[in-house]
Amino acid sequence: MSAELDVAFLSRLPHELRDGANTPALSEDLADLIARARAEAPGVELDASAFAAYVAERATFDRHGRPVLRSLHAGALWVAFGCVIGHAAALARFEVAFAPEISGALGRSFDHGLADDAELKLRERLFLVGEDDAPRLASYSGRGDLRAWLRAAAVRTAIDLMRSRRMVPVDPHALGDAGAAIDPLLAALKERYRDEFRAAFAEAAAALTDRERTLLRYRFLDGLSIDEIGSLYRVHRATIARWIAATRESLFEGTRTRLMARLAVSESEVDSVLRLIDSQLEASLEALR
Repeated sequence: MSAELDVAFLSRLPHELRDGANTPALSEDLADLIARARAEAPGVELDASAFAAYVAERATFDRHGRPVLRSLHAGALWVAFGCVIGHAAALARFEVAFAPEISGALGRSFDHGLADDAELKLRERLFLVGEDDAPRLASYSGRGDLRAWLRAAAVRTAIDLMRSRRMVPVDPHALGDAGAAIDPLLAALKERYRDEFRAAFAEAAAALTDRERTLLRYRFLDGLSIDEIGSLYRVHRATIARWIAATRESLFEGTRTRLMARLAVSESEVDSVLRLIDSQLEASLEALR
């Protein structure tokens, strides 16, 4: 079985990564990953070889080119894989173990109506095939806590909905002079947290692998399309889309964690700070030059 796992894993890697990954430790690491996954998600039985191939498309590598598997959140990644392929037991496990994080994060930060709409929208993105031929849950790499990943995704979905609703015409007489009073306050809050954010972002960016930084440069600085990047790595565009999405999530979560430590605030409080300055995340990709 170990040989099958190795073959499945290596077959999904770009050619330039296979030699470094093909070490005697690979079989042991894959076996350990699957054993942990089954122990952490009892009752969810999936094809181990298919899972190994799935992990390969999301793996990161150390400076020697060896895949980093021991630190992955095995059970969460196992459940995510099962959900992506529509496995009933995995979907049921997700609802019990992970889905409450979505409603919890939204309920703490947004009004009831917006929270319900955002949860529905996020669920559509998580499980339904989108423009990049993969549901959003497929971008979860297992490197971070799935519960934290879902909380962050829920908050960003709600923010997107808020932005879209601002485009609906509003009676200017109903607003009075509120904007004139609020805008200076928002500007002051953004200025207050900008330095902490930039430092946290720089640290999170430095923690990315060389491949992750290269992917972000290609996509956001050089402006290459997903198809063009796929040609460079000789993989399908859907794989590139997943890699980029996972890297962005890793960068966001890394920034969030470091910002929470710098400000000594709770998760809900740091999410509020990020909502104030979330537009800076895209601009801060310049720091990866």
